[in-house]
Amino acid sequence: MSLPDPSKSRAVLIGTSQYEHMPSIPAVEKNLKELSKLLQSEDLWGLPATNCTVVSNPQTAIDMLDPLQQAAEEARDTLIVYFAGHGLVHSTGSDLYLALVGSDDKRMYRSVAYDHIREELRASRARRRIVILDCCYSGRAFGLMSGADQPTERVANGAALRGTYLMAAAGENKTAEAGEEYTAFSGELINLIREGIPDQPDLLDVDTLFTHARAALQDKGLPIPQKREEDFSSKLILFRNRAHGRITKERYGPIPGVKPGTLFPNRHALHNAKIHRPLQAGICGTAARGGAESIVVSGGYSDDEDYGNTIIYTGHGGRDQNTGEQIKDQSPTDPGNAALIKSIITKLPVRVVRGSGGDKKFSPASGYSYDGLFAVTEYWTKPGIDGPIVLQFRLEKIIDHDVHPGTYDSSHKLHPGRWEFVAPGSYADRSLATELKQLYDYACQICGVVLEVPGGLKFAATVHIQGLELPHRGPDVKENMLCLCSNHRDLFKYGAITIEDDFKVIDQTDGEIITDLTLKHKVDLDYIRYHRKHHMIGQQHLIGDLD
Repeated sequence: MSLPDPSKSRAVLIGTSQYEHMPSIPAVEKNLKELSKLLQSEDLWGLPATNCTVVSNPQTAIDMLDPLQQAAEEARDTLIVYFAGHGLVHSTGSDLYLALVGSDDKRMYRSVAYDHIREELRASRARRRIVILDCCYSGRAFGLMSGADQPTERVANGAALRGTYLMAAAGENKTAEAGEEYTAFSGELINLIREGIPDQPDLLDVDTLFTHARAALQDKGLPIPQKREEDFSSKLILFRNRAHGRITKERYGPIPGVKPGTLFPNRHALHNAKIHRPLQAGICGTAARGGAESIVVSGGYSDDEDYGNTIIYTGHGGRDQNTGEQIKDQSPTDPGNAALIKSIITKLPVRVVRGSGGDKKFSPASGYSYDGLFAVTEYWTKPGIDGPIVLQFRLEKIIDHDVHPGTYDSSHKLHPGRWEFVAPGSYADRSLATELKQLYDYACQICGVVLEVPGGLKFAATVHIQGLELPHRGPDVKENMLCLCSNHRDLFKYGAITIEDDFKVIDQTDGEIITDLTLKHKVDLDYIRYHRKHHMIGQQHLIGDLD
């Protein structure tokens, strides 16, 4: 995937900020200037200035449509059409009209019917077309701000065009207040383009920009924009990602300095505090890295149940992106669901954030609250309230989790969440266990069995040959570790099997050879001998007692 060819692409940015019969929207002028600047920035896309036309405060339909017609005719790669200003939806239908300086919401003929723009788009030979409609006051114009027939959806449906990616923000955008630079929807897009999106690829596609902008508007309690696309790839690359180099490393457990009960105004604040990294997704983390780092509980799914210290959390996926309704079954292979399933296996703690949309008994009145660490203990499937099958996870609060790095064994300087408690004063580095499991592809070094759960998620156990805890004090290194299935882990741990210097595995109940130990990493014989010595002595005593 690569950026569109700027020499064969065109952009037409149209905005009406001054009106004779309706309130002015000064922020629209700033929208046009900043978007034009970003489109032409060499480190983002590099659209030539001659290929980026700005139409500010059009007086007539000719002022608005002639530049569009020329750009549509010239574009061969990508055509972008942007409009910001008052958008009027006809009271007797779903037709959209774009306001000119002299437009009047009582006289629709003074505005430009969107159908004229649709015809120019349809006639264009551009391979890809993107339409962005930031239409202010379309809801207020006809009192359509309540009920199922929302103006945003009406605009999106009425403006949709086959082969075109359409973004519509037809909700009630207020005129710019003190300190506000841009209109709401355009402001979010501008911020994402200008700053980039952490943890995303080097190149940003149009759908990623839209979904992150939508999530930010939802956080602020503003009308949620919609999109429409048919026969069109939502993965159209549009800009380079300025935040690509700022990949945030996974982090499990508590964040130093952030106590349960801390409030955050929005997702950006959660991200900056490292409590919940994604700006949109409700589940952070991957199965490959050890499980879920954090989740957001905010009433997004009808099947969620919140009991305070116990949360029944509905998994991810299967919802219509525009309506939010569950339209298909959820899958354990979805990355977010797989991460939560892995958390059951690894027992890594999950940070829980509650949003204002959740159960009012436990959720903040606005924004988000960090509510501490929870353990994922179980998951199951059930028919959802909306019909399709959903996955559900039980999370139990970990009450005593205020552990600080200074309380760790000094020989294991690990940040919170990357350790596993072994015994008082002893902690194991989870990353070493993960590396070893991946090396053996989760196969037991003794029997070769790979344990799997639905969705193809593999898991295995690791054991230290010479224990870390007192009195053994073995080192936390891979040379002192084995990757085993849970059965052979317990048999090895309790001395039912031992390993000879030639790596033959011995059944201590009858002294017979079981198999040869599979080796893909170096195992230090000193640790093997230590384990054999201590467990064979115990076995000899036991045999003597039985005799």
